[in-house]
Amino acid sequence: MVSKKEAAEALRILLDEGFRFTVIGGTVVELNLGSKDLGDDIDLFSEEPSALEEEEFIRVAEARSWVLGQTWLGTPRIVARARGGEVPIEFYDNLYDFYVPPEILEDAVRTMIGNVRVRVVRLEDHVVLKANSGRGSDIERLKEIARMAKKGRLRIDPNRVIETVNLFDEPQVLLRRLRDAGFRL
Repeated sequence: MVSKKEAAEALRILLDEGFRFTVIGGTVVELNLGSKDLGDDIDLFSEEPSALEEEEFIRVAEARSWVLGQTWLGTPRIVARARGGEVPIEFYDNLYDFYVPPEILEDAVRTMIGNVRVRVVRLEDHVVLKANSGRGSDIERLKEIARMAKKGRLRIDPNRVIETVNLFDEPQVLLRRLRDAGFRL
C-alpha cells in the first residue's frame, strides 16, 4: 500500500520537475473514503510531458535511481522511492481503447495529498471511466464502489454520472454497465 506521505513526496518531485498530470485511478476512491493509504499504485493522466514521449520519464527515473517500466498499455511506469517506501506510478494518455475526455480533465478538482496539491478527477468521472473500460476487474471494482455508496461511505451524484456518460460514444452501454454493477441511475 502507498501511504499519503510517500505519495506526496513522489508527486512533489514530479511537479518540481515540470510534470503536469491529473490523478485518475483507484486513488480517487481512496481519497474520497479518507483512507490513510492510497492503494497499490497511483494512476496519472500525463498532460506534460505526454506519456507517449519517454525521454523525460527516463531522465527523472535515472537521476533518482527509480525503476522505469511500462504499464499494460505500454506507457511509462515509475517505481519511485520516497520516505523509505516504494510508490508505483503509472502514466496514461489517450491511446488505443484508453480514453479520458478532455472535459473530465478540465473539471478535475484540486485536492491535497499530504502536503501536495494535485488535480484529481471527480469520483463520478472515475466511475464512468471504469465502466468505459469494461474489463472484468473494473466491473468488479464498480460493484464494490456501488456497495460503498449504498452504505453511505461514498457520495455519488447520479446527475453527474449521467452527464459524464454522455461524453462517450455509447452512453447507453455505460449506463447499463453501471446499473448492472448496482448504481441507481
